Amino acid sequence: MNRTLVAAVLAILLFAPSMVAQSRVSESGDQAANADSQSVHERVITVSRSGEAFAKPDVGILIMSIRSSSPIADEAVAENGRKAKAVESALAHLGFAPGAYQLSSAIIGQAGGPRFPGQPDITAYDAVQYVYVFFEGADLTDVAHLTERSGAVIEALRKAGAVPANAGGPQFGPVVATAQGALIIYTIKDASQYEHQALQVAIGRARDAAQDIATAAGVQITGLRNVKSGYLSGNVMPRSGPSPLEGLRYRWLTTKIDELQIIANATLEFDFK
Repeated sequence: MNRTLVAAVLAILLFAPSMVAQSRVSESGDQAANADSQSVHERVITVSRSGEAFAKPDVGILIMSIRSSSPIADEAVAENGRKAKAVESALAHLGFAPGAYQLSSAIIGQAGGPRFPGQPDITAYDAVQYVYVFFEGADLTDVAHLTERSGAVIEALRKAGAVPANAGGPQFGPVVATAQGALIIYTIKDASQYEHQALQVAIGRARDAAQDIATAAGVQITGLRNVKSGYLSGNVMPRSGPSPLEGLRYRWLTTKIDELQIIANATLEFDFK
């Protein structure tokens, strides 16, 4: 395939968001199976390959939650509002400006988990809000300092009525698979260049594999028929209930303070003769 065509394909992939499918947080069975595959059918060589890029996180996120229950929904919301004000006051006392933390809107649900046909009427309501405290800059370069500061935040928020976001059972939704059980997860503010790198690696591997197949089969690739791309990681999973990730705008999350992996997948279809 000529260089002009390759460049055009990369440009389309990297700058046309509609062509980049957003996938689940962790690899599903189908995605994992298609991450590294190839086939030849009706004079079309189809190759799927994955590519990765690595970034150093520049944001740490401590996730806590505020939860209140009451037989009356309004009372649950009001109690959560009182706790939210106490949380904001505690964070201000620790020197956190409003932009250094975030509270999600209240999520109202029934207490006691999912309901099934034949169950009695709801007798209590839950109000849930998530608290995100952001650490940046020097906080991420000194692990001992981060541990001490985050410990102080956790204790202050506990006294204000907050609890770890993953406490309270599975009805509140899982943290991402790689971050389950973690109080602090890490991300990067602008991941676009790393997304581009991962896609380029995936496309290059798929293109090279297709050429290897054509050479081994004694055929000639005549053109690129179709390209599909997507990500095999990311905070863009469908959810059935409240999740500690609900209010975060960041796509990529990790429990590693020094490494964030971004994985992309590309499927290329080539005509041959």
